[in-house]
Amino acid sequence: MATVNLHYLGLVCLLAVTATAASQCYRDAGQLKRVVQAQEECVRYLRIPCARLAVYNKFIYPNDAETQCMVRCMGLNLGWWNDTHGVQEAAMRSFFHPDPNDCDYERRTYRCLHSQRLDRPAPHDEACERAYESFRCYYEHYGNLVVTPQFVRLNALQQLDVLLQCADMLQYPMPDRSFSCARTHVAGAEGDFDCVLRCYMLRTGLYSENYGPNLDRIYVQCNNYANETLFRETTDACYRRLRSDCQDECTLIARYVRECFPAGGIIFLESLWYLRLWVQLR
Repeated sequence: MATVNLHYLGLVCLLAVTATAASQCYRDAGQLKRVVQAQEECVRYLRIPCARLAVYNKFIYPNDAETQCMVRCMGLNLGWWNDTHGVQEAAMRSFFHPDPNDCDYERRTYRCLHSQRLDRPAPHDEACERAYESFRCYYEHYGNLVVTPQFVRLNALQQLDVLLQCADMLQYPMPDRSFSCARTHVAGAEGDFDCVLRCYMLRTGLYSENYGPNLDRIYVQCNNYANETLFRETTDACYRRLRSDCQDECTLIARYVRECFPAGGIIFLESLWYLRLWVQLR
């Protein structure tokens, strides 16, 4: 095996300690959240006067520094904003409902983003203003805000937490409990990883035993497919083909994760690399 950079090895150990500490009570990780709930939390976190919350809950967002940073916090909270990459489009779109008679809403929205250079990375010191202006482009041009709870995309640490929980419950090989990254060995681990993937998909709500893949949530979690219709058609057809071939559900889900996504790869298993690395180190 190739030499592993010590920086990444140390990060693996740090993430393991953090995720395990957060996982004493195992719960399904899929989270649904409303815009008003995120706003209330952000007002509390940022110590914004409570009187402003009444304004925000009427979906009024004055253009001032306090509101800009509240909107950025809301975007981080709901998974539609990233300070480095800007708008996470799939997540942002899930919080807006376009007018079915409006055929130009996407073009207007992207024109708004492009005109303010919001469709490209920028310095982090402008994060509040950029998050606010990006949100305004969608708010003014894309459609009406959705008031019902929507799926919140899991970040890399949350994904790792779920993988750790699943590996623990299924007795998949892990570093020893001191998290010294010592080498360990458990026979048959490679085949068992398919069942870890199944557990991951179930616990995140991306898959159901009764209904199969939840494409609404997977699309938001993946976040790297511009053509939603193509994404849905391709992945659904692939799943149906695999379902007819695979009798074992662990094998079915593992093959679905590995084979059923168009060019661009799977983003929703960002933390898979860390767990794989631990096994390679044993």
